[in-house]
Amino acid sequence: MTHGEFGNHHHKPWSEWSTGAKTLAIAGGIVLVPGLFALVSAITMWLWNALMPAIFRLPQIGFWQAAGLIVLSHILFKGGMGGHRGRGHWRKARIREAMREGESPAAPQGPAAPQGPAA
Repeated sequence: MTHGEFGNHHHKPWSEWSTGAKTLAIAGGIVLVPGLFALVSAITMWLWNALMPAIFRLPQIGFWQAAGLIVLSHILFKGGMGGHRGRGHWRKARIREAMREGESPAAPQGPAAPQGPAA
């Protein structure tokens, strides 16, 4: 097998999907996303109730409190409800492009700054 067999795989755009494939993808998302969230919430509740009361003498929590902890930690640690969108994406793309061109990603983008006192 060559490197190109795995690296150049492209998916069809959504507009080219069949109606059956679109229905299956939407139905799968409707079932899978809440199911995974419920599973992660249950695991969080189980871990909290197994560890936190014994270690820090905190009260046990229920399922919805665990779900709230997941949402709260996402907001606090990932920067809101926006997911991974934002300037970080553009910065990474600019760094990748500079690396492809053989430049330093930290190279200044504007006119050259003075290097020191002129003597």
